[in-house]
Amino acid sequence: MDFIAPLMLIGALGAAIPIILHLIGRRKAQTIDFAAVDFLLGSDKKLARNLRLREWLLLVARTLVCIAIPLALAKPYTSCEASGPLVERGPQAAVIVMDNSFATGYQLDGATLLSRERDQARSILERLGPEAEAAVVMTSTNALPPSELTRDHLRVRDSIDSAMPTAFPGNTTVALERAAQLLATSSHESKTIYLISPLFESAFRPSPPWPPGTGPALRVIDITEHSRLDNLAVVSVDVEPDVDSGTRGVRVVAQIENFGAAAVTDHPISLRIANRIVARGVISARPGERVVKPFSATLPEGARVAELAVILDDDALPIDNRFNVLAELREETRVLLVNGDPRTVRHEDELFYLEAALRPGDRGDSGVSIEIATLDRIRDIDLEQFDVIVLANTNVLPRKQVQRVAAWIRGGGGLLISVGDNVDPDLYNKRMRPLLPQELQTARDVVYGKRGSERSGRALRLTKLETSHPVFSIFPADSHGLGDATFSKIMLLGPTTRVDARRVLARYDSGAIAIVERTIGDGRVLFFTSSLDRDWTELPIHPGYLPFVQQAVRYLGRKSQGRRDAALHVGGSVVIQVVPEDARIEVRKPRGSPAILEGEALEDRNTVTFSDTDYPGFYQVVATDGAGREVARRESDFAVNVDTRYSNLTRIALEELPLGRSSSDPDTIASATHERRMELWHVIAVALLGLLLIESLLALRR
Repeated sequence: MDFIAPLMLIGALGAAIPIILHLIGRRKAQTIDFAAVDFLLGSDKKLARNLRLREWLLLVARTLVCIAIPLALAKPYTSCEASGPLVERGPQAAVIVMDNSFATGYQLDGATLLSRERDQARSILERLGPEAEAAVVMTSTNALPPSELTRDHLRVRDSIDSAMPTAFPGNTTVALERAAQLLATSSHESKTIYLISPLFESAFRPSPPWPPGTGPALRVIDITEHSRLDNLAVVSVDVEPDVDSGTRGVRVVAQIENFGAAAVTDHPISLRIANRIVARGVISARPGERVVKPFSATLPEGARVAELAVILDDDALPIDNRFNVLAELREETRVLLVNGDPRTVRHEDELFYLEAALRPGDRGDSGVSIEIATLDRIRDIDLEQFDVIVLANTNVLPRKQVQRVAAWIRGGGGLLISVGDNVDPDLYNKRMRPLLPQELQTARDVVYGKRGSERSGRALRLTKLETSHPVFSIFPADSHGLGDATFSKIMLLGPTTRVDARRVLARYDSGAIAIVERTIGDGRVLFFTSSLDRDWTELPIHPGYLPFVQQAVRYLGRKSQGRRDAALHVGGSVVIQVVPEDARIEVRKPRGSPAILEGEALEDRNTVTFSDTDYPGFYQVVATDGAGREVARRESDFAVNVDTRYSNLTRIALEELPLGRSSSDPDTIASATHERRMELWHVIAVALLGLLLIESLLALRR
């Protein structure tokens, strides 16, 4: 035990005062015998003994009071080892950083990791004292940072108590950056960040949150207490047609990864379709191993799209035990290819690359049925048999056929026009105007007379893709499959004032339009200002050509875009199609209230981007027209899953945290235990009050 003000112990000498007074009070007066008094005292010896006892107790009480007063003023204290970080009390600025990513829903010893974080955060807030300015910052990628530090600890405590595991991954590095920015606004000299986290390696970025050698003081609490965290997760599911199971059969291939340090044997797994379990099995995996589990199933009768989920029996982290996909029967797109430049040499034919891309390997399961015709045969073809027509480098259509095709488009058909040497801009503007998004100007050869590297340098490339549009939604913004393709010749388009039903989807790096869309009634027209073969461009031999033409054809044919089982993580965005009749679009989420899109959100739009995907599960899209009729948009439904890259619960060592510390500042991070000073003076003060009360009662009885 030690003392903060040891000089105050001098006052303990005052304990001699009541003793001296007591001794003085015991002096005997001169004895005078008096018979009557002797008789009375002798008759009450018991009363005399009680009086002596009370005198001794009063002496002890007064002596202890005289000792307790200077002892309390000297402020004695002792030290002991305490868990948790060192928390200093008094005026300061402090930010508590809590990990609320989906991984903190992990159950450890009957409680989630986040519940442990809440207990630690409450303890820290209580020990900071009322003079401290405080705030709470969460690490999940959807968390909003607090706007200010506050002395309103009730509000801070409410933030701590309301913290729950989200479905989002964590980004601790960004959370620490936000905490440091908050502390920079404070005028207090003492500034500290308390990081309460399982310290999952996946939550930290390689770059530190502040420059090396700088940053506020940091106290780190590892709430796992070095426990081993094992976890299984379904990381992907692929759905393919299964001809052996009939026309409605599907083959489901799930991948499961063991992120733990222990082997898993015969862990149950099941396949659920439309909320009904249709198959069961078991999986076994060594530590760190990814295993494949196939299932065969049949989709329900009468449904082209079914909700499908592969589910592991619950482990300590349930949220990543389920992977959701929408299984869809392939809907065939019927395409009429009009060949404007047929050739006897196959690879020189106008449609050689296009046909190969729409039916790769001439596969019958490509989802596209193709019929090829020349321009003079189009008048004999029933257009209603087709979803899409492609005019590939054709001359102009006869006027009657132009009107016929325009009527077919207004009824919901899709037209793709590509150009080439057979396209005369003047004739197109004169006769094909009802089908064109805007007038044609002239063909321009951008590499005329150039050779070698100079020719390649003058060639144009695609840029400024409208990645929110379904045609390009599967391509990243810097897609090399499209961006590396060169264009030696393009068709320039003339100026236009039409903006209501026209949309530019891509441009060349010169700024000229590459692809433009026009809406005609219920149908769509895509105009490509280059060729679909290699006469004007090298695009057909680049990897982006196949997905581009397939997406374009399916979009024009109003078929579902891309794979229904494509990975969409929590927090990701999807593009929802909008038609002129839509007055309201409702997105029904797996949890919580539905999201409503109406008014300005839909006005003059062909698509809307929806990003309120805050929980894994199935999202259903329902449109309402002006008359109040609801229509389920099954082609726009989508499934959302957690990002299982963050299911790896490997923890980072304390000394390996990327925090930009300087080597001369080894104490930036405090350990999870520390020497805690326990002050004893307040206990002595309480005892002093008790002694004073006892002394008062004894004196009163006397």
